[in-house]
Amino acid sequence: MKSIFAATALLAAITICPAAFADSLCPSSAGQNGSGSYTFTPGSGCSETISLPNSTDYARLAWVPGDTGYPADLTIGNLGGITASVAFTAGTDEPFYMLAFTDSGDSFLNTTTGDQILLIEFQGSTLSGAGDGTMVLDPTTTQFNLYDNTLGQYLESGQSDTNSLDGWIALDPNLSSDDVQQIRLGLGLSGGSGPAESLTVNSADVTEATATPEPSCLLLLGAGLFGIAGLLLWKGRKDSSRPGLIASC
Repeated sequence: MKSIFAATALLAAITICPAAFADSLCPSSAGQNGSGSYTFTPGSGCSETISLPNSTDYARLAWVPGDTGYPADLTIGNLGGITASVAFTAGTDEPFYMLAFTDSGDSFLNTTTGDQILLIEFQGSTLSGAGDGTMVLDPTTTQFNLYDNTLGQYLESGQSDTNSLDGWIALDPNLSSDDVQQIRLGLGLSGGSGPAESLTVNSADVTEATATPEPSCLLLLGAGLFGIAGLLLWKGRKDSSRPGLIASC
């Protein structure tokens, strides 16, 4: 009976306790948009290829809440990271991530409440992840600038003023609760002439940061672990009370 209670409590805690998770977004089901000349070509599975004839153009995929794999209640503060599996045919442009949210009156942005703000990040031409075919968004290190998409201007000290997501939140904690309204992944925006280039996106895995466990969850987890520890201690004492074997000389 004791073992059943301990195992049940532990299983319940594992089942209901919040934990970090990752879900995969399908590139071929994302919204598609851009400027200039560009094409989107679906591939095998969920993959999608963005092709640009020259670097004066840009194009991007965009996922929104409700899309399969998009985490519920995703905010700037609980975005744990994004890892996209990609293949990049380099030109003069760089693949980039972009996060869209609505300004809720955060004072340091000096914008009008309701403006759409873009957190824009440019990857290096070798891609984050040591060129292994991944694009990694890390809230603690990946650098973003802030662009007011309603007014059409960069915020703070301009395009060169960058910070990590955690860094911007440290400057204004109110950003933490702003909903991520779009996750964008694209190619282009270099603004100069250059050769044709392409970006194939196979998948984009989004991780939501671990939520704070509820007290009831912690109580169940503690009960399960305490019960199992007690069973092990009881079993150890029971075994030690048995007569040992006497070795023959």
